[in-house]
Amino acid sequence: MRIIKHFVLGMTTLAVSSCSTNVPPANVATVAATDATTNLNEACVMLAKSNIAGGRITSAEWVAQGMVQSFEGSLPVPEHCKVQAKLNERIGIDGKPYAIGMELRLPKTWNGRFLFQGGGGTDGILMPALGAQTVGASPNALAQGFAVAATDAGHRNEPGITGSYLFGADPQARIDYGYNHLPLVRNASFAMIESFYRARPKHSYFAGCSNGGRQGMMASQRYPDLFDGIVVGAPANRVTDASLDALTQTQIFASIAPKGNDGRPLLGAALSMAELKTVADGILKSCDALDGATDGLVSHPAQCRFDPASVQCAAGVTDNCIAPNKAEAIRKIFSGTKDSTGNAMYTSWPYDPGINSPMWTMWKIGPPNASPPQAINTTLVAGALSHVFSTPPQLTTDLYGFMLNTKVETLRANFDRVQAPFTQSGAHVVNAVSNDVTAFTQRGGKLLFFHGMADGIFSPHDSIGYHNQLIAKYGSKTDSVARLFLVPGMAHCGGGPATDQFDALGAVVQWVEKNA
Repeated sequence: MRIIKHFVLGMTTLAVSSCSTNVPPANVATVAATDATTNLNEACVMLAKSNIAGGRITSAEWVAQGMVQSFEGSLPVPEHCKVQAKLNERIGIDGKPYAIGMELRLPKTWNGRFLFQGGGGTDGILMPALGAQTVGASPNALAQGFAVAATDAGHRNEPGITGSYLFGADPQARIDYGYNHLPLVRNASFAMIESFYRARPKHSYFAGCSNGGRQGMMASQRYPDLFDGIVVGAPANRVTDASLDALTQTQIFASIAPKGNDGRPLLGAALSMAELKTVADGILKSCDALDGATDGLVSHPAQCRFDPASVQCAAGVTDNCIAPNKAEAIRKIFSGTKDSTGNAMYTSWPYDPGINSPMWTMWKIGPPNASPPQAINTTLVAGALSHVFSTPPQLTTDLYGFMLNTKVETLRANFDRVQAPFTQSGAHVVNAVSNDVTAFTQRGGKLLFFHGMADGIFSPHDSIGYHNQLIAKYGSKTDSVARLFLVPGMAHCGGGPATDQFDALGAVVQWVEKNA
């Protein structure tokens, strides 16, 4: 992978001009099940009859070389054994069945490596364990010879608008989602790998973005022995605080939006794409050339001093400008949510022209005519705020009303509350904020962070802040264990006017195994 680096306050802004997926082979021979004469198909089927600690294998089947449909599209796969299992099956306090569902795919030609594929959102979906690149869809890790595991993190989404966060009513389901699934799935995977190949993995990796990035950080902090290398993309490691910021942003956007037929603000019409282009053009005019090249990217965001007032309309002018109240709304949103005493509840946001992208608006405001709004901040994020992070849960079917009418400081108090039958607060369960990764790094663990500068839900300033915490703790040793790459123009985990195709997994493999 060839990287162009720009240095910004000790950070590295990344733009990839070419990519390579030449992952070095592990220092093991290719292993084929139990011995050279074993029929892999039969060995795979036999796994279905095997016992597994703390759970049961529900299916095992041999999959021919071909294509498999996944979230990233139709991806090529080699011959492999696909195993599914359930761990810790139980009935929750809400009377519903729960289990940590998992899938493990074991390639015929194994390179001796294991990859735990991170999840997304509030999980609840068992995605195919293909190990698709965190950014970029091909080649997937399974096709490269990795054994790959995926999980639903302890619950399955139910139908309907509330289906992705109803699990928040069960205390153990919260814990399984927050962190408990990590050691259980990883250890069960190792047991099945050893049974199938008669060998343990030489190296263990994790790669995820968003909630998957949060999971990776959680592993480095709580379970330092699980992985040798971790790819952390756009992490949701302070997801409760980021969600409170999303609530405040929703209220700010609503204040400048026209009313819909139901009398409520038509959130998606708060800013038009033309107005966002005006803001993006203003950002480029102010900040594009700071790195010496006018290339449509803001590669020195720390030096960017864009002022939204610079693109607001003068008296009598309506073209190529935005109304003063909209300019003020942009300023407030990018400054970050403050409490009543002026202290930051989350963090600020960098000005990047990538805000002029559907990948940005889908989080913040959604499509212009949707009523109720279809912004992810008013659906997925609102549901997590009300039901997964709050103790006790505050489930409502009127998620938009919840976002419009809830006071941010009142809600924040719910995140730190412990109330029977909940033994842990929502913030304790889901946030991965410790800068103590000593146990992980002492055994040679590597953390590779990346974050798009036009992310619509988690601010790259938060990743910068965490990386600065590591520098403060580990000093000059930090670069040997944790590196952060910022991607100009890239939205959340990909998309936007950016170079968003690069092999982060291959990079961390070479770093771990070759120190390259």
